[in-house]
Amino acid sequence: MCPVSAGHHHSSAHYGNKDAVRAVIVSAVALGLAALAEITSSVVSGSASVLADGLHNSGDVLTSFILLFTFALVRRPATRRFSSGYGRFEDVATLLIIVVIIVTAAVAAGESVAKLIYPASYSNIPLSLGAALVGVVANLGVSEYKVRVGRGIGSESLKADGIHSRIDALVSAGAFVGIGLAGLGLRLADPIVGMLITVAIVYVLAGTVKQLYYRMMDAVDPTIVDEISSAAKSVTGVLEVHDVRVRWVGRELVAVMHVATNPKSTLEDAHALAMRVEDAVCHEVPAARLDIHMDPGTAKHKHAVVGSPLDPDDDDGDHDHHHDGSHEPDDHQPLR
Repeated sequence: MCPVSAGHHHSSAHYGNKDAVRAVIVSAVALGLAALAEITSSVVSGSASVLADGLHNSGDVLTSFILLFTFALVRRPATRRFSSGYGRFEDVATLLIIVVIIVTAAVAAGESVAKLIYPASYSNIPLSLGAALVGVVANLGVSEYKVRVGRGIGSESLKADGIHSRIDALVSAGAFVGIGLAGLGLRLADPIVGMLITVAIVYVLAGTVKQLYYRMMDAVDPTIVDEISSAAKSVTGVLEVHDVRVRWVGRELVAVMHVATNPKSTLEDAHALAMRVEDAVCHEVPAARLDIHMDPGTAKHKHAVVGSPLDPDDDDGDHDHHHDGSHEPDDHQPLR
């Protein structure tokens, strides 16, 4: 098995690293304090934009702790019931995150629409301006912190989280502008900015849903398949590589491939070759866990697909093998 080092939006395998975990916790605490200040001030002042930004920051705090719990859970060893481990729980966590984002967006949108229909009178404008400014400073601070730690441990995902926080700082700046304009007499500016912040929350939601869809469909970047195939083919003794299948299970990249070798090789030689292929693939794609099926030579044959009916006219088990990874229907079988 190769070392695991894969990422997901708002997550990273590097969060198992103590520095990264500390960065996430410190960032969550900082954003939590900013969210508390913004939500409290919005209740006092009646600002929809500051409330929307406070809800957005509190959503980020909650999702951070959901992910930290997830990373702790997926490190548990496999059991007889969960024989593949707990990696898939990251997808469950993503569903929880989507629910959090939906709730925060709905509350922010509802408050902003209410302020548009029934314009409110604002009070304690300086308090809300200060709270929005706290949101800007907190997001910029955690952004620089996460980017610096991400660079130090080589975590692209943690750096991406930091960049996301920079965007959140712009959202907080928008809340600052909205309540500021409301204080100058442009009362509709505040709920309008609140709606824009809601749009930003929904934009984040769309990206999260897209990533979850890809994970549920076992989608991977095609270049990963090419890198794995090329690394395996580069090993001396490999005659052919085919039927390469790759999917994410949590933060682990599970790859299955068929490797053709000299049919006169001993079992010991074939095993040694498989180990060399695994080393080569691990060097090229460190996140991969590889299962290798060794084929004797490159003669055409076909392996039964799990769940597919056997051909009753083919008693000797000698089938054509499709090297392009597709499985064409047998002429003797009806299409189902």
